[in-house]
Amino acid sequence: MDPAAFGIDGGWSGLRTTKEFVGKFLDLETLAPKLKSANATADYPVIYVPGGYQVAAGYSEGDWSPDVAPTLGSINSDDNYEGYIYFADAAEFKFTAGPNWDLNWGDDGADGSLEPNGANLSVAEAGYYKINVNTVDLTYSIMKTDWGIIGSATAGGWDSDQNMEFDAETKTWNAEIDLAAGEIKFRANDGWDLNYGDDDVDGILEAGASNIAIAEGGSYKISMKLESPDYTYTVEKFSSDGRALFFTDGQNLEINNLFEFTDGYAITKWRNITSTGETGSDLTHPDTDFPMFRLADAYLMYAEAVVRGGGGSMSTALSYVNELRERAYGDDYGNMTEADLTLDFILDERARELYWEGHRRTDLIRFGKFTGSDYVWAWKGAEKDGIGVDEKYKLFPLPSSDVSANPNLTQTTGY
Repeated sequence: MDPAAFGIDGGWSGLRTTKEFVGKFLDLETLAPKLKSANATADYPVIYVPGGYQVAAGYSEGDWSPDVAPTLGSINSDDNYEGYIYFADAAEFKFTAGPNWDLNWGDDGADGSLEPNGANLSVAEAGYYKINVNTVDLTYSIMKTDWGIIGSATAGGWDSDQNMEFDAETKTWNAEIDLAAGEIKFRANDGWDLNYGDDDVDGILEAGASNIAIAEGGSYKISMKLESPDYTYTVEKFSSDGRALFFTDGQNLEINNLFEFTDGYAITKWRNITSTGETGSDLTHPDTDFPMFRLADAYLMYAEAVVRGGGGSMSTALSYVNELRERAYGDDYGNMTEADLTLDFILDERARELYWEGHRRTDLIRFGKFTGSDYVWAWKGAEKDGIGVDEKYKLFPLPSSDVSANPNLTQTTGY
């Protein structure tokens, strides 16, 4: 970290947190903010594309198997079939009318025309190919594609594409991208000859269709799946909680060694800088006041009391919780419903809101999570993966010097 950015004269002092706490903000599989979001498909006539690529591309356990091969669909049921197929390497293939070899087509002259029982077709290199077939005219075309996102909502506007990455396992094109309010489209090969939009705003793509609206700015994960029968997409906004203040550069998520400085994410919640951007008067001992009582704490106390059956209004409790979350998210994307207000949620929300403010131990004890094995975290009980601990740890021991000096004192049970 840059010490000056935090108003101090040296690096952070090693305050690190566990992955369990990080997981209250981020998806631990992706280490990205958690997604919130949206599709349906219809059935169309299809033809099959068996070939020597099926195993390598992850479509099936056997090559040249029509019954488990990718298909091309005819969305208008007019003998024009279209679809996309991924080839992991150069390979040969054919078209079949059904999930068998009863009627199949190849190309004897490699000229774009098909013949029954004709020679195998081929692609010369790995890639994601758009394939069109007309089973009446017996013609076909093959085009390699790479996909991007373009539009007024992107950083490049309508002038340049934001490239998407292909996931060979899921057969989807994906991009994690910051967008402004505006519009987007998908297009192939940095050109307009092949592009997709969404006329019906139903998550199904059509060629040359309407722009896709992005209602508000934020960080998004956009996925596109071009498989028969329908081409679909999702636009999912990351629910970015502004309270997730971690320093991760050079840090490991896992704490494998308690004494290894780079194990564990660091907390950057506090800075020795005023609200106007001025550095504190002392670079070694920060001026920052320690918050003993906060309105957010009172709001969460109220919500907890209501959920515990102590009276009050559930709708008021929800409004208090969502007021905090709207401040944290910058919008209502992180808002909850009354059904979400459980004790487990309240405990997690207190962790997100009040961490590094001296509440967590007391909260865990009050919620019955501090001892025992019902809830564990890394290094609980001095074990890397965490273990249950004795109930005695809910209370601290009295200093032995005090017990020795005062016969009226009795040591805390268990110590």
